[in-house]
Amino acid sequence: NPLRCDMGPMPRLVLLLLAVPTAAEATLLGGLWVDGHRRQYEKPTVERLRHGDAEAFRFDRYQSPAAVKAAFDGCRSRRSFRTHEASDGRRGLVSSTRLGGDWVLAESEQLAPACTAEEVLRAYLTGSLQKEWNADKVSRVAFSRAASPERGRYYRQDIELRSVRVIRSRTGPMSYSQTISVDKVGGRHYCALVRLDPDCPATARKPFEALSVYVGLQQVGPDVRIYAAGVFRVNRRVVPNLVVFDASGIAGDMAGKGTLWLAGHFERRRVAAAAAAVAREARGGAGGAASRRWAGAVRFLRG
Repeated sequence: NPLRCDMGPMPRLVLLLLAVPTAAEATLLGGLWVDGHRRQYEKPTVERLRHGDAEAFRFDRYQSPAAVKAAFDGCRSRRSFRTHEASDGRRGLVSSTRLGGDWVLAESEQLAPACTAEEVLRAYLTGSLQKEWNADKVSRVAFSRAASPERGRYYRQDIELRSVRVIRSRTGPMSYSQTISVDKVGGRHYCALVRLDPDCPATARKPFEALSVYVGLQQVGPDVRIYAAGVFRVNRRVVPNLVVFDASGIAGDMAGKGTLWLAGHFERRRVAAAAAAVAREARGGAGGAASRRWAGAVRFLRG
């Protein structure tokens, strides 16, 4: 057999050791699919985003939210962030900036209460939660784990969007896939980079022709601060550029609000946990009072 290689006992042992996961890899297999880890954020390396040259912009790994936000200061004012609070519980700050041509910058900031960064990531990577919070736009979301020598470890997100009306016609169902690479920084912070997956099929009509998204999670006491920024090229077959009105600003605005459900989700959980604690305390108080009354009755009978 030309493929047979007769190895001695030492090479076999080496291969066996290589096949056994390390403690760190075993933790990854049982939890989050993290691609890399640094003890601290790396020095800022993100180049400044320039109006009219968005296609050349790239997010770098292990960058702090402050460094990423500073890269956009030449394109928009920090005062462009405005408060958004919806009836379903979404809340945070959003900003949308046209970058020239079909390109848009979308940003958001929010605070997820009473949780850990790991819990926020797990919530974001749960298809049922994404569909629940975006039921009017999303018909299906599925996540899977993958790895390759070029990309390292990453999640693949398959998305199916509902048909939307564009002027006098409808888009039909839209589908595409994204890769999500997660890095850990220090003991409690995470960065994620999201891109379209060119290796997966997609419908001709999808909201964006290109996208690059950064998500930074920072543990701040019992809460998690979430900053997300995305540079998108809108698909003009879905987001028209009319003579009197350019819908790309609305598309960027919607993209900026896309993750604000995380704050609403964890606020709901916090409220539910507080209500449960009050109910337990009430039950315990009633039970304690009943016990004291019974003990007094016993003493009276024995007296």
